[in-house]
Amino acid sequence: MVSAVAILCARNERDHALRAIQLLIENAIDVILIDHDSADGTRAAAARHLGRGLLSIEHQPWRGSFSLTDQLRMKAELGRQVPHDWIVHVDADEWLSSPHPGQTLLEGISAADEAGANAINFDEFVFVPTGLQHFDAGTCHEEMLQYYFFQPSYPRLMRAWKRSAGLDNQTRAGHKLTGAALRLHSEDFILRHYIVLSARHAQDKYLGRNFSEEDRLKGWHRSRTQFRLEDLQLPSAGELHRLPHWTSKDFTKATPRTAHFWSWPKA
Repeated sequence: MVSAVAILCARNERDHALRAIQLLIENAIDVILIDHDSADGTRAAAARHLGRGLLSIEHQPWRGSFSLTDQLRMKAELGRQVPHDWIVHVDADEWLSSPHPGQTLLEGISAADEAGANAINFDEFVFVPTGLQHFDAGTCHEEMLQYYFFQPSYPRLMRAWKRSAGLDNQTRAGHKLTGAALRLHSEDFILRHYIVLSARHAQDKYLGRNFSEEDRLKGWHRSRTQFRLEDLQLPSAGELHRLPHWTSKDFTKATPRTAHFWSWPKA
């Protein structure tokens, strides 16, 4: 069995981060948390996992705007320091898993390694509320069942890779890996993305959000830089697929979406 560490960065996402850390640990993945100057008690709450799968809590200063460039740069530096065989890039509002029932994420990564792959693509399934629904970040993975399959291109998200392969995830915004030695696994894994928890959460998360100039110059976050209130109208249940149970991995890839819900035609 190989070893793997997930590097997760969070700012004021305490409950999301705690849920993500717990799910990773349950899947035999070690975790490093980067606390991005949170003011909601993220660091103190996460500290209870130290020595139980959470290896450390690192600090990244907040410079006044969201900077994916800074986050990826720090994650890359931490990745160079760990002894693990595989690195996993994960966000607080996500849940990464193997596509096979009963198989942990680490077991899936080990199988990919044995098959000669050094990178894994993840299919992105985006979970959203409808109408007046509101979900809690700590339990959304159990309660949110409505989703759409998001695939604007393929492969979509190369989120796990072998540390010794010399691959880079900074050039392509943490979405795709670059490197001459890239050998992508033949099987896609699952990434559940709990992008917003309610209509109000969507407004709080995106309206007026500032992105770093460095990110903007790279052309990142284009669909999220000029939101209006009407853009954040939630989709209807009829526009979404639904899992039979939160533990199910029986996702449909029919009718993939090439844009997020805020870009869909409004009724």
